[in-house]
Amino acid sequence: MPTKTTLKWMGYALVFLGTCCPAAWGKTWMVANGDTPCATAADFSSIGAAIAAAAAGDEIDICSALYPEQLIITKPLTLRGVGGQGIGRTLIQPAQMIPVGNLGFTAVITVMGASGVTIQNLAIDASNNAVSGCTIGLAGIHFYDASGLVDSDSISGTALAAPTSCATLFPGNGAGVQADQDSTTTASYSITVRNSSIHDFGRNAILVNGSGQSADIENNFITGIGPSTGANQFGIFLANGVTGLVNGNYIAQGNCGAIDISDCYNLRSEGVVLRAVGSGVLVEGNTISNVQSGVFVNGATNPNVINNVVSSVDALSGIHIQGSVNGLYLGNKISHVGPFTTDTSSDEEGCGLNSVSGTKNSGNTFQDNWVNDAYCGVAYVTSDVVLTNVYLNTLYETLNSDNYPDTFPPPTEPGASPFVAGAEGGLRRPRKVPE
Repeated sequence: MPTKTTLKWMGYALVFLGTCCPAAWGKTWMVANGDTPCATAADFSSIGAAIAAAAAGDEIDICSALYPEQLIITKPLTLRGVGGQGIGRTLIQPAQMIPVGNLGFTAVITVMGASGVTIQNLAIDASNNAVSGCTIGLAGIHFYDASGLVDSDSISGTALAAPTSCATLFPGNGAGVQADQDSTTTASYSITVRNSSIHDFGRNAILVNGSGQSADIENNFITGIGPSTGANQFGIFLANGVTGLVNGNYIAQGNCGAIDISDCYNLRSEGVVLRAVGSGVLVEGNTISNVQSGVFVNGATNPNVINNVVSSVDALSGIHIQGSVNGLYLGNKISHVGPFTTDTSSDEEGCGLNSVSGTKNSGNTFQDNWVNDAYCGVAYVTSDVVLTNVYLNTLYETLNSDNYPDTFPPPTEPGASPFVAGAEGGLRRPRKVPE
């Protein structure tokens, strides 16, 4: 026989569970389109109809099939792809895509003004879009004034119809997942993107933008094609006050290839970009390859860039830092930053980690980093702190950028004949690279 005290604590537990986990108390609906493994249990034949009927906190299970729908979610819901009988892909691929309301934006799934939205185990394909330029935004999933979780999804097809027609560097257009907000809002939002595959995107695989945003970006696989599109392309881009972490992601973009280094410098592709982010953003344990810069930090206070692996970098540096203060750059492993050409010195790039002089960097700490096969290991400004690092096959282990206002030393070993400047030699482009 329970005592009054026991009943009291049971009541507290029920109140707590009902408060923290409302979705657990909702109803589960089944959607099946055509002859699918779970067709006999279906409540709806379209996802849109299920969303319209569902109450806040409900779950919508979507049986494996093709759904040619464009979806809008305005309440807390879970959308989950489910399979059976050896069929395990639920594909949402609109036959055509149109802008949503007055947002000036089109996406396969738009989440507006809602929190607690989960999108899980779905293949989301935006390839049937006709978007070009920057007038109409494009994404696979768009969170606007909203919070939620993107988990174990495949997102593709957000490349623009004419990739070079959007000249705007930031934010550009064509995102796998984009989270942003009304410019006048003071509300806070959180977005988690994890365990997902994102490819065939335009400008950003994942873009989170706005001072009200908190981002948790973990364990995603991102594949781009880099500067060969004739436009910039970025893996994970956090901007304008965003806080949070970028952890355990695998990002591969594209090297310059046949593109002249001077052009590739301006068409650069980067793995992780921090642009005017909030204090204390963590970039940890990511593996980034085939880029013009692995991590580009442009305006950050107390960023932590830790234990990342960056390889096969051309045009810029493994980790490029400007306008950032009191950052910790610890335990990163960076290899193959090149090739060594006269551009290396004239552009002051080609280093494992490069704290760019004249950009208001200060107080950054470089410790226990490992750099192999680069023009230089660490380029720092006078107020930075360079502690113990490992440099292998680096022409210059460290360089004080403040001592070289115009150009680094030539990329030749002592006693060797200097490079003969060819078509791409002797170029001096601005060292301050806006993102």
